[in-house]
Amino acid sequence: MKPSLFTVLFILLAGQLCRFGLPWWAIAPVAALAGWIFPQHPAKSLLAGFAGGFLLWSLQAWWLDQGNNGILSARIGALFMGLPGGALLFLTGILGGLLAGLGCVTGRWARDLVGQPAKAI
Repeated sequence: MKPSLFTVLFILLAGQLCRFGLPWWAIAPVAALAGWIFPQHPAKSLLAGFAGGFLLWSLQAWWLDQGNNGILSARIGALFMGLPGGALLFLTGILGGLLAGLGCVTGRWARDLVGQPAKAI
């Protein structure tokens, strides 16, 4: 299997476990750890981290939105100039993806900084 898939799965599983009792930004250290454990080219690391964070935050936001039949996302979207609830969920995924992607590439660069540069796959 490819390191990108391992990175995405690691972020999904560890990020899901971290949501119980940890702050919202806990996805960044999780993604940095994934970037450290599964070294790959920095661009691939950024994309894999983005995919993992996007999926994690989008699915969690969708799950919570389904719990109240979309009422909360519709009301929050109305505060943001009439943004539809679905677009708000997409925006949540984008923010989670950016946070995880930047964390993942940071972990990859930290591995290069501390030790021997990893062979990029």
